[in-house]
Amino acid sequence: MEMCVKRSELYALVWQTPLRHLGPNLGLSDVGLSKLCRRYNIPVPPVGYWTRLAVGKICVQTPLPPSDVDHEIHLPEKDTTAARSSDATRIQQVQQAFSRAKDAVALQSIDLPASLDHCHPLVAKTARFFQSIQRDEAKLAVEAEEARRLRKPFFGGMSSHRMTTGRHTSGSGCLRITATLTHIDWILRFHEALIRGLIAGGCQVVAGRGEASNTVEIRRAGGAIKLNFSEKVEKIAQPRRQDFLFYRDEYKALDSYKLKLERDWHAIARQWTGSREQLEQQLPEITRALIAFPEAEALRSKLRAEEAAIRRQQEREAARAHDIAMAAEQARTQRREARANQLPRAVAVGQSLTTYHSALDVLSRLEGIADDQPEDDALRTWIALVRSSLKDPVHELADTLRAEAAQPERPLWWPE
Repeated sequence: MEMCVKRSELYALVWQTPLRHLGPNLGLSDVGLSKLCRRYNIPVPPVGYWTRLAVGKICVQTPLPPSDVDHEIHLPEKDTTAARSSDATRIQQVQQAFSRAKDAVALQSIDLPASLDHCHPLVAKTARFFQSIQRDEAKLAVEAEEARRLRKPFFGGMSSHRMTTGRHTSGSGCLRITATLTHIDWILRFHEALIRGLIAGGCQVVAGRGEASNTVEIRRAGGAIKLNFSEKVEKIAQPRRQDFLFYRDEYKALDSYKLKLERDWHAIARQWTGSREQLEQQLPEITRALIAFPEAEALRSKLRAEEAAIRRQQEREAARAHDIAMAAEQARTQRREARANQLPRAVAVGQSLTTYHSALDVLSRLEGIADDQPEDDALRTWIALVRSSLKDPVHELADTLRAEAAQPERPLWWPE
């Protein structure tokens, strides 16, 4: 998708923000933006322009050459080119780090344990969670059968545990598993074998933080990833039970499972699917990949943080350049206004000069009258008072102009 900008608008932009900052914002490099400006005869700031502007020096903006048409210039979508390039570079680096880490993993044979004896604490806690569900389900089944035998309505059709399409979702401090009770023993033994392989590969497997959290983190080499395991189910079509006031749909477990990472890894495979037999066969490959992922995640987090820091720095520099450009434009506006005000200033002094000479003429006439009447002290006193306060406006203007020019900074009306 493209964006359009008029020739005059692009001219204003390149004189407000340095090309190295403006270019990426328009989906171009600074060189590409410079070429685009040359193509449309748009002048750009010369080398050293922004440096001189930053230290307060007066910089002249080259005017935009006239054109019969204010052309519309097509630009790439904002940030698209730079973002794609940055993403591609980062993904390539992460892929390479993942491949190196994965190749360096040396695994012993991994087999599913026959039982959950002496299993990992996370597996044990998850097992207890599903055992409590099994007890509750068994109790509900007995109560439902008793209600049916006595021909009474049954109120216990709704489970007190969190469910998603017939599957139970594990609670806080457990492995993140969404499954029925049908194959829960195999699911837990699969996780036990996986965790043993991860620990043997130098990983830490810990419960996520927070009371409501049922996430599990796999940590290694400064990085961390999170897993999610789910079982596929199919809804069973059956008539609605009239004796159940709160009816629950029935589902059956399919021999199909998905193990995936919680975060998107783009080109790197981040999930494994299949039956129990297929997942058992993939277990060594899954374990090797999960051991390598945290190291790649650490690199990805580092690269993203560096990119974010660079973007923030570029935004600060662009904002600073914009402020400098706006201040320079404001100064130019003030200078134009100050110069434009000098002619009205001179006209006003001319008007004051007419008044001044009129006042002098009045005083001269009064002095003639006072000379004819030597005893008239009141007239002489008034004439002396007015003459002492009367000043030549041209001399006053000259003094003011000299004072303005004597300041450390030249007055705004001073020629550049």
